[in-house]
Amino acid sequence: MSYSLRAEVRRTVLGFLLWPCLASGAQYLQSREATLALPELPQITFDSLLPPARAAIQDSYNTALARPRDASTNGKLGMVMHANNLLTEAQICYRRARSLDPGSLQWTYYLGLTQADLGNWGDAAATLHEAVRLNPEYLPAQLKLGGCLLASGRWQEAAQLYEAILRKHPDSADAHYGLGRARAVRKDLSGAVVSFRKACALFPNFGPAHYALAQTYKRLGKTDQSLEELALYDRDKTSMPNRGDELLDEIWALSANPQDQMRLGMELARQGKFAEAVAAYEKSLQMDPKIVEAHVSLVPLCGQLGQFAKGEEHFQAAVRLDPKGSAIYFNHGLLLAGQGRFEEAEGAFRKALEINPLYPDAHTNLGYMLEAQNKLSGAMAEYRKTLENNPTDPQAHFSLGRILVNQEAYKEGIEHLQKSLSGADKGSEPSYLYALGAAYARSGDGGNGLRYLLQAREKAAARAQRKLVESIEEDLQTLEREAPSR
Repeated sequence: MSYSLRAEVRRTVLGFLLWPCLASGAQYLQSREATLALPELPQITFDSLLPPARAAIQDSYNTALARPRDASTNGKLGMVMHANNLLTEAQICYRRARSLDPGSLQWTYYLGLTQADLGNWGDAAATLHEAVRLNPEYLPAQLKLGGCLLASGRWQEAAQLYEAILRKHPDSADAHYGLGRARAVRKDLSGAVVSFRKACALFPNFGPAHYALAQTYKRLGKTDQSLEELALYDRDKTSMPNRGDELLDEIWALSANPQDQMRLGMELARQGKFAEAVAAYEKSLQMDPKIVEAHVSLVPLCGQLGQFAKGEEHFQAAVRLDPKGSAIYFNHGLLLAGQGRFEEAEGAFRKALEINPLYPDAHTNLGYMLEAQNKLSGAMAEYRKTLENNPTDPQAHFSLGRILVNQEAYKEGIEHLQKSLSGADKGSEPSYLYALGAAYARSGDGGNGLRYLLQAREKAAARAQRKLVESIEEDLQTLEREAPSR
């Protein structure tokens, strides 16, 4: 538009310019009206609550009574109630907080979570849609919205949402799983298989995704594949990817339920927040000192923090509570290995296998301990036992392949190194590619050696693994120098 306005249109233009002010005024009046008509604070029967929850809720409740029109005070009361499973009461508090601060992602998101937990899928979807509008980058809100759309039968909307998520987050196992569910209900079974398989590839222990894949294979008449997926589901029925939901973690941190603290500890440990995970597990033990699983989990976590004496104390406490727990000895092996006490760690892993011969990763870790003591034949035997129980285990293939290559059994070694790539996570993939490239080069196949080393360098550089990049560069230079003589 020209800055030189004609007289006859100037009044019209100025009229248009007033509309934003009028709209803002209307929004202010609506917001003001909402704050004047807050729902009453929920009525709580404090005598019915357990003492730890009673104290926390009473304190927050008294603060809310003193400051009834403070959004943060109302929201925090809702969080304490939410954490202690008073969902209906929490929902009221979140409504109050949201009315007082309509632009808050936190109160809007929490309101949507409680609505979903209470089974009000339509309301939850509308609220979570607003949360996504407030912060389009908060992935947990998008994923929760997708789940609500699925639960309310809005399959097309759910599919579109998951497709949009995957354009920005192609490595979201949750989004692939959700898209698979939407495709399955719309009878796109081939598409559903692709989505479920991708979800399982990104998170191999994704129990519900394995179950959904099994059911889809069954509908396609692929009985063998269906049974394979059901077996994987039976191994990890409730295992789900970590969404990295920092807002939800704040809820569980307030819980007076030791199991919620356990769950928080597990999530924090998955995120690599070891100090915070230790604090959550210790809080669960303050509530109930006899939770064996908390002591067991604290053993390796303390090791990660270099708190070896503290880890040993938790090991001893766990043994007193459950002398025959295989996980106790396995985690003790991890603690001992972290201190370089390989022979003692070997004994711990053997004890775990004595109690449970099929304990996951015990044969592999026992192999590591034997290899660290240069007991290579024993280590190879343990890696092979791992593969008998789990033929696709990438770490066992990698470790076994590496030893075979060092013994100049190139053909078999390279076969195992190739198999390690199929199940490698993104962090390990550059090292696995490097080992494979080096193995080919040592065997005299410079072409494949160069190809895999270049791939390894690219992957390592993308993940900022500088030391690995330097090692690969050295091998590449050596390979290039030797190339003319081959």
